[in-house]
Amino acid sequence: MKKMLKNQKGFSLVELLIVIAIMGVLAAVAFSMFAGVLGNSKRRADERTADQIAKAITAYMVDTGDIDLSEIRDDGSDEVESVIEGLQEEIWLDSTGEKATEGAEGAKKYGPYLTPKDGSDPSYEAYAPQWDKHKGYYIKYFKDLMKADVEPVEEGGSLEVKVEEGT
Repeated sequence: MKKMLKNQKGFSLVELLIVIAIMGVLAAVAFSMFAGVLGNSKRRADERTADQIAKAITAYMVDTGDIDLSEIRDDGSDEVESVIEGLQEEIWLDSTGEKATEGAEGAKKYGPYLTPKDGSDPSYEAYAPQWDKHKGYYIKYFKDLMKADVEPVEEGGSLEVKVEEGT
């Protein structure tokens, strides 16, 4: 009988439970680290998108001289969505800076300054924030400097297009 017990090989139940518990702890730590990395990458992607929108607004103001962004906003609205959609479209302006039709005498084509990421029609969704804590963008532009700053807005912030005078 003693000989039979000595020849049995394998792990005891306690040893197996200890190994499974250790693997569970390691998996939980790895999962929490991965979730943080994914959230940070989406947050950084939103910041890069905001920089891209700011550069497009600045290029638009310098090219067209439209420092009020009046030609890319729908009916002069202060909606962030209308500015981002307007930057994705071709804009035809006459010599006075007013909207014109394509091919009109003296009309000049500007844009698009942003290209929809999937190549579809212009839409806000192409540049919408990816991180679930960002709800949109805050656009601040400086008329005197012909420069724009765009920041992702977290919950509780305001989504708006704001004009700043001076520096």
